[in-house]
Amino acid sequence: MTLLLPSAAGEGDLRAIIRTLRTGWPWLLAGALGGLALAVAALWLVTPAYTAAMVIGPTARVGSAAMGARVPTVSGRESAGVAEPGAGDESLSDFARYLELFGSGPVADRLAADPRILHALFPERWDEQSGRWRPPSGLLPTVKRMLLAMVGRQDWVEPDGDRVARALRDRLVIDMLRSGPMRRVTFRHADRGAAVAMLGRIAAVTDAHLREEAARRSAAQIAHIRLRLGAVTVAEHRQALSDLLLDQERVAMMIGVDLPFAADTIQPPTAAALPDWPNPAVVVPLTGLVGLVAAAFGLSLQSALRGLRAGEEAAQ
Repeated sequence: MTLLLPSAAGEGDLRAIIRTLRTGWPWLLAGALGGLALAVAALWLVTPAYTAAMVIGPTARVGSAAMGARVPTVSGRESAGVAEPGAGDESLSDFARYLELFGSGPVADRLAADPRILHALFPERWDEQSGRWRPPSGLLPTVKRMLLAMVGRQDWVEPDGDRVARALRDRLVIDMLRSGPMRRVTFRHADRGAAVAMLGRIAAVTDAHLREEAARRSAAQIAHIRLRLGAVTVAEHRQALSDLLLDQERVAMMIGVDLPFAADTIQPPTAAALPDWPNPAVVVPLTGLVGLVAAAFGLSLQSALRGLRAGEEAAQ
């Protein structure tokens, strides 16, 4: 019985692999060409899209381009609830709320009230001729509607805030920029103008929602302080409430300033002149490589099965 050293066994395996590749090169070539063909066909079928991008950051409080201190500092007296957002023990700043609400929740509900936003997000569902929403066409949507009809449910036809939030969640990406407070927001759409306009619209609606929420809170606090002033007779208490009322009125005045409330636009929305998704320079070579690897795996599996079959015949 002849014993094979590890080096000899390794050389034998390498020779077997080389022999398999040499005899099966047509299959390798066919696998690579098949992958390339599938990539080209997919690129023709997929609608190219543009990626609009913008850079945002927290609203600056200092500097020549800043909004200034929106919440004034109380001088000489302690005041409850008067602190700069994001400072001290504040756990959630206005900018954090801005990022959380960007294109979701109440912001999506407000966007759903704009027909232009809905038509741009769901162009395949909107019938221009009849001016009505229509169910999606195709085999899979039809089968889905049939299955839902069997259990007494209906498929979605007219978009609402929840559908807008889902669509934006699939297309919006928020990335941290250089490990700092700034964020890069991207939005993908088949129409370049719609991508740029919609990204700016989402940012504006999000900032406006937070501004209105802050104004509502400030108005409620002012109304409550005035109500308390009418019932308090102690001079010291009235002075404390008057100071607090003055501070809250200054807050309301700063909220009404026509400047960004929660986020500054560092770089306005912009998009390249040509579609950038999907990228043929990446998709085509990668798919060809996948086809080549799949063909090589098939050849290796076939060679292993052939060797196993030969061993069983020799044993018999």
